[in-house]
Parts: sequence; C-alpha cells; structure tokens
Amino acid sequence: MSADARSHQTDKRPAPRPTIPLRRLFLLTVLTAALAFVLQVVLAATSVPAAVALNLLLVPIAAGAVIFLGLRPYPAAGRLRLAMMVTVALFLAGLTIG
Repeated sequence: MSADARSHQTDKRPAPRPTIPLRRLFLLTVLTAALAFVLQVVLAATSVPAAVALNLLLVPIAAGAVIFLGLRPYPAAGRLRLAMMVTVALFLAGLTIG
C-alpha cells in the first residue's frame, strides 16, 4: 500500500466521539433530582395558588437545563435534543402521575 493511499485512509477516520464518565452522569441525575425536590418544596411552602401547574412546568424545564448545561463535551445540537427529550418526558410523566 502506498503512502498516499495510507494518508487518504487516515483522513477518512471519524473524529473521536466525546464520552461522558459514568460518575458525571450519576451526579447530573442527583443534581436534577435535588433541584426538582427543592422546587417542589418551595412551591409547597409558599402555597402558590397555581403550584401544581408551576410544578408541572418548572421541574421538567429545570431538568432539561441541567442536562443541557451538564453535557458540555457534546455538540450543542445534541445537548439541546437530549434536553428537550428529557423535558417532554418529565412533563408527560407529570401529567400521567398528577
């Protein structure tokens, strides 16, 4: 195989994909759960009239923000897509449970 052919093959290799350590994913999960718990406690303590609706909206949005900001090594489009999926999933889970 000639040197030119080898250099052409090395150019076609995909760039290494960023990886997230398992510990970081676990910490993101704990942070998201803690933030959701704090939001629920604050809404319950202040006895806001629309606490259920605010809880249904704020918890998924906060979880999506934590996911978006916590996955920095990934490209912005991928982080946004994952954050939106988490937000919609938590919103639908909240509708189902509540």
